[in-house]
Amino acid sequence: MVLICCQDLELYRRFILNNENLLKSISYLEFINNIDNLVFELLYAPQGGFTGLMSKNAVLNAKGFLDKFNYEAEKLRKQFDFDCADRIIEEKRSDLIKQMKKHYDKQTFAWADEVYQSMLNNCFLLASVFKDDKDVKDKIYARILSCVSWISEIRGLSEEQSGNLIELNLEKFYSAVNSKDSDFMPKADKNRSDDKVFIQLRDLILKDKDKFLQTDFVSLNDKLSQEDIKYFNRIKNDIQTFRINSVKDDILLVNSAIDVLKIKDAEKKYAFIKLIDNDFSDYTVQNNKKPDETNKIELVKRRMKLFKNSLQNDNISEYFKNKINS
Repeated sequence: MVLICCQDLELYRRFILNNENLLKSISYLEFINNIDNLVFELLYAPQGGFTGLMSKNAVLNAKGFLDKFNYEAEKLRKQFDFDCADRIIEEKRSDLIKQMKKHYDKQTFAWADEVYQSMLNNCFLLASVFKDDKDVKDKIYARILSCVSWISEIRGLSEEQSGNLIELNLEKFYSAVNSKDSDFMPKADKNRSDDKVFIQLRDLILKDKDKFLQTDFVSLNDKLSQEDIKYFNRIKNDIQTFRINSVKDDILLVNSAIDVLKIKDAEKKYAFIKLIDNDFSDYTVQNNKKPDETNKIELVKRRMKLFKNSLQNDNISEYFKNKINS
């Protein structure tokens, strides 16, 4: 039988108590980190983060993000169950709402602007179609004035600014009356972007960030596909946050691969960039986590080997042949 003296028991008791305190402090900080990660994921996740939603989508889906925070935060609270957990969750919810409100307010105005512009475009088209019908033209004229008054109130424009808008849109109205119907027919959305325009805009992210941020991608719907408009708008949001370094690093990584492959043609550059984006997205879906730098480099190296075959119009892949024979 091993006898334990009172001194040993006291040391053991202190050890247990100190260990318990240490574990509690680690768990406490882990809980805070998990809540912070939840907030960051809801706001900035590349696929589905709130700041990546534009216009109407952001406004109508805001409540769903708060509901998701409440649900996930409650699961974390049950897992850790600290006395102050509710207070921490409430503080983090408040932080989330503040950040969401900034984006929500901005996208509310964006939605209003889209509705305003769409109504004006319809007015100009109708003015062109019914150019010989005075009653219809008078109604369109009144609608334009009403539309400008509406957006001026929403935007808080001065009387002078509102007057300038009226003057500008009435000039377009009279131009529509004297034009062909086809001049005001809406352009169909492109299924594929203009390769050169896409590359130029992507290069701006590294060369002139401010100019990139000032670009209205929606207005380029005759040059960019809807998918690429969303892509650039998502990047616009990301580079205004802590994700700016990650975004630029990804672009530099892919640009470096393009340089190694000696791809000069804009069409081939565009195709390669899209393939890499798909690889990164597929990795995220398959592994339920975003690729880190090492994963990204491996994915890019793999795609480079496959892309070499496509440049040679080869129906046989040396990359897969080597894999099969290894």
